[in-house]
Amino acid sequence: MINEFSQIRDAYHRGVIAQNPNLQAIHEQYKSLTDLGIKGDTDEDLYHLAARFADAEAVSFLKDSGIKPAQDKYGNTALHALAASKFDLKDPEIEVKAQAIYATAKLLLEAGVNPKKKNDAGKLAYFDAGSSYMYPLVDALADNGVRMDATDSEGKNLLHDISDKLTHRKSIPGALQAATNTIRILLQKAGLDPEDKDIFGTTALTYAQRSGVKEIAALLSGDESDTITAGMTLHEAVLHKDIEAVEALCASGADLNEMSDSYKRTPLMLACEYPSAPMVDLLISHGVDVNFTAGSGETATYFLLTKGINNFGRGMSQQLKDMVAILRSLTNAGLDTDAVISNEGDTALNVLCQAGYLADLNADLAEVLIDAGCDINKPNSRGLTPLMSFAGKGNEPKYGIAELLLDNNADVNYVDSTGTTALMHAAANQDHASAKRMVSLILDADDSGKDKVNNTGQTALDLAIQNNNDAVVKLLLA
Repeated sequence: MINEFSQIRDAYHRGVIAQNPNLQAIHEQYKSLTDLGIKGDTDEDLYHLAARFADAEAVSFLKDSGIKPAQDKYGNTALHALAASKFDLKDPEIEVKAQAIYATAKLLLEAGVNPKKKNDAGKLAYFDAGSSYMYPLVDALADNGVRMDATDSEGKNLLHDISDKLTHRKSIPGALQAATNTIRILLQKAGLDPEDKDIFGTTALTYAQRSGVKEIAALLSGDESDTITAGMTLHEAVLHKDIEAVEALCASGADLNEMSDSYKRTPLMLACEYPSAPMVDLLISHGVDVNFTAGSGETATYFLLTKGINNFGRGMSQQLKDMVAILRSLTNAGLDTDAVISNEGDTALNVLCQAGYLADLNADLAEVLIDAGCDINKPNSRGLTPLMSFAGKGNEPKYGIAELLLDNNADVNYVDSTGTTALMHAAANQDHASAKRMVSLILDADDSGKDKVNNTGQTALDLAIQNNNDAVVKLLLA
């Protein structure tokens, strides 16, 4: 029995290799069988075999002969076999194969194959077909009223799955048209809702927008003609690095300063958080408010200085110097450099002086703010000036921020809310080399504060001794 099954299978394979299968001869083999219930070595029946080669006439013969379809040893139905058949998206004769697949699928349904039967791996035939853009199989099921709304373990339905995977498949010849056909069928015939969200709260439209396939995104948005913005909001267009869409949305009157419910940011904040110098310049050219403040007090500058380096490369900018260029663009557009941009009352310069690694751009960024005329001594809500903020934790040998601030007349005698001066903060810096360098710089600027005490009665010398920094102790005793 297996031998007869193999003979028919081999005849199909020879036809595929020759690119000219003799289907009439193969059908005669079917008709010559004394037992149409024969199976292959994985318990595939003749329905599986005929489906694998989209042979509608063979399926029709089996159906008319009263043969009941079954599952193979792995739980696959004949529809699973059809979904695994060859469907070459770049074949110029693809519609011929599509018609054969459609006809085969219809006949399998008539023969009693259950389209909602999962195999042992938990796979549905229509999900596999849709994921590979086999639109004729999906179309046949839809025309038979099959609702193809199953989801995977992440809550993704076929619309999600297709749109998400387009990121890596959109360059495959024929893939875009086949995906479009599949999605159109799912929307128009299969009852899938484009607004359904997966477990991550993401719609198929968002996945299509992320994939950069505007034709699909436009289809999912309900306006297939809009392939410029493809249903994107201004926030989404900024995040997707789509200059063309941002330009169109700005020109159409989109609110440039809108706080998104989803992102809790304005478009400019997103362009700074995920550094995109061209996007920042474009938004500025359309009149965005560079000083707009979120309800929690943050501005675009705050996100640039606190998030930009960690997110660098996820926006349009690929050169680190763009961080400096973005800040300069903001100051040139009227940035209030003395405005509070954090909940702790920090100005941009104070935020910068509290930052750690900024790709060695710390001094360059500080210079932009200083050149723009910022108040170099404006304290935050704890009374810390930029110099004090940097003196306490900064790496002076690496960044040279303290020297830059002192060269621009930073006040060394200012006292914070704990009675601590910049000299005391520097003496307590855990980086002994930085402490030594900054204490030396501050004493050179003004050594009158050596004997001042903080609210706990400690001098800079006391703090240096407590910090076991002999080099600073020596400087303070000199």
